Amino acid sequence: MACQSTRTLALLVFTLCLSGACIARAETPRIGAEDDWYPYTALRNDRIEGMSADIVRAAFNASDTSVELTPYPYSRCMELARSGSLAGCFNTTPDAHIRAEFLLPQEVLFSDDILLWGHAGDAAIDDLDAIRGKRVAVTIGYTYGEYFDSYADIQRIAVRRDINGFRMLQRGRVDYVIAFRGTTDALLRDNPELVGQFKALTRVHRPRLYLTFSRHPPRAATLLRDFDAGMRQIRQDGTYQRILANWQLSDGQSSAHGSTLQERHNNKTESP
Repeated sequence: MACQSTRTLALLVFTLCLSGACIARAETPRIGAEDDWYPYTALRNDRIEGMSADIVRAAFNASDTSVELTPYPYSRCMELARSGSLAGCFNTTPDAHIRAEFLLPQEVLFSDDILLWGHAGDAAIDDLDAIRGKRVAVTIGYTYGEYFDSYADIQRIAVRRDINGFRMLQRGRVDYVIAFRGTTDALLRDNPELVGQFKALTRVHRPRLYLTFSRHPPRAATLLRDFDAGMRQIRQDGTYQRILANWQLSDGQSSAHGSTLQERHNNKTESP
């Protein structure tokens, strides 16, 4: 009787899978989304929210592609995508290592300024040499541009979240924090007791942020093409611009801090 029941159950499962239910579930690609990078992507109210999450959803919807967004800490998200457990991960600022390990689409999610933050009374900074030997809080897994990432003469203090870096700066445990403009603005809105204590001292870099795709899942290349096609569609029909407006965020084109340290460094190294 037990064997007969097992065979009956197996036949039922096989029949359901032939109907497409199991196949559809198994083939829905999972995309990793940062769980703590608001207002771009974060897990809030038991849901993945944020500007880039809305962009990713809209792009795949425009190409009639089903994906499942799953929240992870950024470093974990990238590792799972690298190994093929996830089809992709966002938000990524590519460097040479990431370009070698992942597939990058043609279409960019958005841009934002990376700023070096100090105490409200600190002077502006024109070059990283001005902070040689100082302690700078950096978020685990993030990249901040080749100039900053390769600069050896500062002490990098790794933190799990941007807020940890700012609290360390507040208490004098680090000298500076490096963080994106948009996420810092949101962080200060959520923590009004920190408002007025910090100042952006320079713009370090203005990267483009991407949804990166794993090189391992068999559908990765198709997903990348679907994403690019969807991004082109939502830029053309105005959906992309409406998402930016809904979040009241720009696409990283502000010139409030002039050229970036990375741009100035590159100009110096390229000059004869």
